[in-house]
Amino acid sequence: MLDDGTMVLSVKEFTEQVEDALTGCPSLCGIGVCGEVTKITVQHKSAYMDWIFFSLREGEGRDECSLRVAVFKSVTRLTYLPQEGDEVIVLGSVSISRKQSSYQIKGEDIIPYGEGARAAALQLLTERLRNEGLFNQHRPLPRFPRRIAVVTSPTGAVWHDICDKVAATFPALTLVCVPAQVQGANAVPSLVNAVQRAQTVGADVIIIARGGGSKEDLDCFNSEELARVIYASTIPTVSAVGHEVDHSLSDDVADVSASTPTSAAVIVTREAAMEAARLDGIEQYFHSEMKKLIERRERQLVLLEKDVQLNSPKNRILRWEQSLSQFSESISHSIHRKLDNSEHALQKYAQSVSDLNPMSILSRGYSTATHNGKTVRSASDLSVGDVIDVTFNKGSVSAAVKEVKD
Repeated sequence: MLDDGTMVLSVKEFTEQVEDALTGCPSLCGIGVCGEVTKITVQHKSAYMDWIFFSLREGEGRDECSLRVAVFKSVTRLTYLPQEGDEVIVLGSVSISRKQSSYQIKGEDIIPYGEGARAAALQLLTERLRNEGLFNQHRPLPRFPRRIAVVTSPTGAVWHDICDKVAATFPALTLVCVPAQVQGANAVPSLVNAVQRAQTVGADVIIIARGGGSKEDLDCFNSEELARVIYASTIPTVSAVGHEVDHSLSDDVADVSASTPTSAAVIVTREAAMEAARLDGIEQYFHSEMKKLIERRERQLVLLEKDVQLNSPKNRILRWEQSLSQFSESISHSIHRKLDNSEHALQKYAQSVSDLNPMSILSRGYSTATHNGKTVRSASDLSVGDVIDVTFNKGSVSAAVKEVKD
């Protein structure tokens, strides 16, 4: 003790007093502490006994508080093993570690709390349904469905997304919306009733669909009642709840699980869309081939028409008439040409004859003399006193020879 009366304790003494104060405090014995599990480790002591060490955390940043927990686990006693991030309640009492001069909770049991409790309950339900065989039903979807029932909210984006996708991939398909509440206190009975009604609308497939949301929003799709109704459906079912990262019991019990509602629309129409595309390809091929055949036949028909026109009796007669006309014209030209040539030759001959005609000569001032009907060719042919006939171009005279000159 110091002169001023201050009590001085050793580390051991101080630690023992703190331990006595804490362990002797009734409010700190047999208590429950809740928080988020972090830094969990398990030390195996034997096949039946383990020590589980973790921290319970609360708050963020400067407001964060942390408490160490040690739990002795016997597999015959502790039924719940927490995971990192679980919210739990640890039942136990405070204890002191003298070596480290730190306090912790020595736990006797661990109870799920909040999300942890829901997760634990869902895990137990999942295992129970799995053991009953509800996850083993995987009926094939019809290859060519004609009608699909969609259990969802008729006012949400999911219904419109599915309609748009089906219209783009297989527009011949008929979609029937079976309205249901997809979140809230009345969602489970509404969904159960909708799945049952969907089996009465003549559908070949039922899609149970909802868009993304929080765990609380999607919790209705983890309902045991809904899971059993989906499993009991007489029509193949497709579960499409939330986004790709979300998972629910309805995904496990349905015949097919789709990552999103749009993916569900693709899955149920895939075979039909592929077959429709194949038939479209065949139709386009035959259309192309038929078009080529028609064009080829049209060309042949044009050639045939030309040939028929060329060899028709009418055209033959016309060609004969043309040939006859050409032949007639040729003969006419030939005759005219020969007549012209003959006329020209005749004119030349006539000119020659004209030139040799005595009368023609007489017309130029000459005259002819005849004696006793014979042409006098020389003066020696006559004698004085002979009577001669002298012929002129116009007229003639008789004369007597008075003198003969050589």
